Amino acid sequence: MKYSSRKTGKFAVRAMVFTVMAVAFFSCTALAQALLQPGAQSPDFSLKDLEGKSVRLSQFSRNKTTVILFWSTWSANSPKALKRFEGFYKKYKDRGIQVIGINADNQTISSADIEGIKKLVKELDITFPVLLDRELNTFHTYDIIALPSTLVIAEGKVAYALPGLPLVGTEDMFDYLLVLAGEPPRKKFEPKYRARHDAIADANLAVQFANRKQNEMAHMLFKKAIEKDPRFILPYVEQAKLYELEGKNTEAEEELKKALASEPENIMAASEYGYLLSKTGRSKEAVEVLGKTVKNETETYTPAHYYLAYALGMNGQLKEALGAFEQAIALNPYDPATYRLRAEVYEKNRMLKEAAADYRKSLELLLKIKN
Repeated sequence: MKYSSRKTGKFAVRAMVFTVMAVAFFSCTALAQALLQPGAQSPDFSLKDLEGKSVRLSQFSRNKTTVILFWSTWSANSPKALKRFEGFYKKYKDRGIQVIGINADNQTISSADIEGIKKLVKELDITFPVLLDRELNTFHTYDIIALPSTLVIAEGKVAYALPGLPLVGTEDMFDYLLVLAGEPPRKKFEPKYRARHDAIADANLAVQFANRKQNEMAHMLFKKAIEKDPRFILPYVEQAKLYELEGKNTEAEEELKKALASEPENIMAASEYGYLLSKTGRSKEAVEVLGKTVKNETETYTPAHYYLAYALGMNGQLKEALGAFEQAIALNPYDPATYRLRAEVYEKNRMLKEAAADYRKSLELLLKIKN
């Protein structure tokens, strides 16, 4: 590829450098997920509230249920979630229900941010503890992919996880919470699927081996997790990612198809499948798969949005791609993948200054996560 000016060439070199570095970082972190599926152990944390008092998750261990709500002042749906949980908390706190709000406004929270947080909390008359995740360590530990997001903790384990505030998913979650509070369900209640504990353990161990480049052990453990619980989608997806890192795209695609055969509507598997289609030159098919996935999502899954954006960009639909990237950033501005993929789209369209800026942003976020 030839460029018409030294200035453009400088951006091209810069973009290529950032591309190489970004690929290296993503190769190291592609499988580094918290794997906080229902049934997984909930990591303890200690954060300070708005008055500077330290609060630990474990101090609520005697409660029957603890609800953790991750939110931000800039998220359009966060005030709705805060108000909804405040009403629930006031009504059921005497039945062993605890609600904790964790603010994730910025990677580094300024005094102005704190004033804005306090103002919104006061306006909404929030009485449950509101904690500040100053470095977003808890946000990343819990693998949050959208704001707001809710986790229900029971007996020290994740009992329910809901990214975003989707209409149907939110009502289903509150039906579940009503049952935990001792109320009759508003409709026929079906317990949410939980992966087998030993399958989760195998998948987590597999990730550790993969991160140490011990791929043979990782593959063996991913397969064991699937054998123990064929409905547990995450090991299919993580194994597919590992195959991709090994350059085995055919095996990766087969793994994702197995996942979709097990759970046809699974948004994680469908999203990763659509992304793989984009990376292997089938962008038109990817747009169809991912467009349908986003349209029919019953829970907010940010990767589906930035994968769709990437597919649109690879399919020559730049305007639509950039709009979809903005939607993904509105859901979670802390995901390095969004900026890395948008950078690739910019680079494809020779918008090299914009590409270099996004590669830089992606790396900055990755470094903050790793540190």
